[in-house]
Amino acid sequence: MRALMNLAIEPALRLFEVSAMVVIDPSQRAVKRVLKVLADTPVGAVQIVRDRYPRSRGHEVLACHTWPAMAA
Repeated sequence: MRALMNLAIEPALRLFEVSAMVVIDPSQRAVKRVLKVLADTPVGAVQIVRDRYPRSRGHEVLACHTWPAMAA
């Protein structure tokens, strides 16, 4: 599994699924992507997506799961 993570923004405590419209070329065509993000809060997850895809918009947190490495 590949997930976005940025420990400078938030620790990776939960796995969020974030939907975003990502602009893919200069003609402003966009695709809807569902990204997996490791973060602590929904706001942090959206911030990590914005950091990775600065031209994205329409962010929505779809789900939150406990990160398996922290569950025990």
